Amino acid sequence: MSFGENLANLRKQKGWSQDDLANNLNLSRQAISKWENNQSKPDVDNVQKISKAFGIKIDDLLDNDIPKEKAVTLEVKKAEKKEKAIVIVKLIIIAVIILYVISVVYKFASLLIIVNGVQKYANLDNYHYIITTYDENGLVEKEECWFKDGVSKTIATIFEGNEEVQQVSTCLDYNKKIGYVDNILENTNSTLNFDEYVSHYKGYEKGEQFYLNLPYDFRDNNILNIFIKTLDASNVDIKISGDKIYLKLQNMTILLNQKNILPILITYFNDKEYSNIYYLFESNCNEEVII
Repeated sequence: MSFGENLANLRKQKGWSQDDLANNLNLSRQAISKWENNQSKPDVDNVQKISKAFGIKIDDLLDNDIPKEKAVTLEVKKAEKKEKAIVIVKLIIIAVIILYVISVVYKFASLLIIVNGVQKYANLDNYHYIITTYDENGLVEKEECWFKDGVSKTIATIFEGNEEVQQVSTCLDYNKKIGYVDNILENTNSTLNFDEYVSHYKGYEKGEQFYLNLPYDFRDNNILNIFIKTLDASNVDIKISGDKIYLKLQNMTILLNQKNILPILITYFNDKEYSNIYYLFESNCNEEVII
């Protein structure tokens, strides 16, 4: 076997390219190529460098055959390792995709349960609720409402610095189509334009006032929109702890009672401010609503 063939076999056993060997010997790749093709031979200094690089005697390099099978075996092992690495990467990708799909399905199913659970509060005809809103400066607004058999009474209070600055009571009888507004702090009373009020607050006459006070995303029953939300894992997060459900939707977080799927606390937030809204709800309240 020629010197060039020996050199090529030794290089392949090392797993080196011609460039790798050239860099190791501080030579050009063209010089290595010419040696391996027996177009030229290295001088004495380069022969010594080669024997040192491969850890063999000069005589063995010049006179003995280097088994080609070793180089072939090395190439096969490298190919096998590469193939195994590709298989492992594929399996990891498949596992990640499966976990992602499971997460999306779980979140989608959970959101459907929550939305469907909230739907039952859209047409109640007997309830009482209190909704209070706080921001970083304290209490901002309080709304309390009684609704029973088509008659409602709502007291809305506005606060500044935790002090009441406005308090208005709105009473309506949807059966008789009458109503009035009472400004409690100013001690004034006026008859309400019933038709105008109903056209502006659609759904209130059906008992949907509490339901319509919930966030749109939370009460939206459009399955496609809900599914799209779940596709972005960063926009949807659902956790269950004890009897509470933690739900995150974009710039809003909701704390739910797991038993009745009603909100306890909703937090709106952005880069500059946030607000906390607390809910107290009672269905089938005993208090009679009279106007």
